[in-house]
Amino acid sequence: MLSYQHSYHAGNHADVLKHVVLGEVLFAMQQKEAPLFMFDAFASRGSYDLDSTEALKNREFESGIARIWPHRHESMPAGVGRWLQAVRSMNNDDRCTTYPGSTALLQHWQREQDRLAACEMHPQEFDALRMAFKSSRRLALHKRDAYEALGALLPPKEKRGLVLLDPSFEEKDEYRRIGRAVAAAYPHFRAGVYLIWYPLLPAGREKELFSELKKSGMRKILRVELQGNGAFGEAENPMQMQGSGMLIINPPWHAMQAIADSLGWLKGVLSPSSGRSSSSSCRCDWLVPE
Repeated sequence: MLSYQHSYHAGNHADVLKHVVLGEVLFAMQQKEAPLFMFDAFASRGSYDLDSTEALKNREFESGIARIWPHRHESMPAGVGRWLQAVRSMNNDDRCTTYPGSTALLQHWQREQDRLAACEMHPQEFDALRMAFKSSRRLALHKRDAYEALGALLPPKEKRGLVLLDPSFEEKDEYRRIGRAVAAAYPHFRAGVYLIWYPLLPAGREKELFSELKKSGMRKILRVELQGNGAFGEAENPMQMQGSGMLIINPPWHAMQAIADSLGWLKGVLSPSSGRSSSSSCRCDWLVPE
């Protein structure tokens, strides 16, 4: 929807999980020298001011980057450290006021031989995206529908690629729509690695996404989830996101243990045990095995 603006949610627990997993997968793929195509299908503005009116309205960053920032000088899993170093490079060391979104992180991690494309339809968000990033031969910004672009930009000339899909899920049919879109794109780019972010809400609509992917016949779909059970807001609120997850289609095999290690560390820092009967939980398992 064109009403959604990520500035209100930047740097929250879901962003942290999404971006750490994104970095783990990309790092594993970059162990090969061959060039990569990276596609951020729902880019928003790419970088966020945590002192902005929007970010301060609900202060969602306090459930994510604000809980991790005090640990920035401590030992942590390599994947978390890689992501946090990217965040620190865009801030002074005393406090985090700028939070890099997925486009900024992908550009930060981009190698000389890699190519990056980002899509955004919201007029204000695209204008901000264009101001934040100067297009080059390795970075293309598209003001176009992500679903249309998914069919138009795949398969890439590089033959290897990472596709990140994190829609707002404001529309109830978005879960099925994103599943069907990936199922339609996959036959044209079977070598691609697809990452799909989704929220965990009481309505449980993520199951509709799972169902679409399962019936597509695709294999090797890894599921990564972190749920706070009250640590990220009031669990009784039916609209309160209590966690989020990532589906990774064709995950690099050597990224899987690294993701599990990072997930355990994030669980301990983002939603530590408080003695309540309900506690935080995480999972890293196969939604669909090989």
